[in-house]
Amino acid sequence: MSKHAIRNRSGLTLIEVLVTLAVLGVLASVALPLQHLTVKRNKELELRRNLRTLRTAIDQFKAEYDKVQANARDAKEIFKTRVSLDRTGYPLTLQELVDARVLRRIPRDPMNPKGTWVARSYTDNPESSLSDEKDVYDVRSASTAEALDGTTYDTW
Repeated sequence: MSKHAIRNRSGLTLIEVLVTLAVLGVLASVALPLQHLTVKRNKELELRRNLRTLRTAIDQFKAEYDKVQANARDAKEIFKTRVSLDRTGYPLTLQELVDARVLRRIPRDPMNPKGTWVARSYTDNPESSLSDEKDVYDVRSASTAEALDGTTYDTW
């Protein structure tokens, strides 16, 4: 073979292909944990946002209920049917927030595969995940997985 024929040959040698694959493997092994961390961080942000939305809605429900109880002029008509002596003014269930038009829909719990929340009421045992759903004053995630900050999601 002449020198000219060797220079015009195209393609990669086996060594070049193996080195390229090794470099790509190292880059992929570095990128995958970072991608997992980013996904978890985004889910945690969604959890915080959804908890804030629900807790704000519960507070709005209570404020509107209290307006009706005080016979305020700006009380919403939809709350007048909800007033009773055996209620403190918090929603009986999370669905009541939607029924009273405080929320359009109940946001999902991104950390729980079912997307459901654990409701807290004044008569509940604080250590229990069960609720009697009477006067729901708070919600928490049903997930007991560990967050990036070392806490568990059900304590947020």
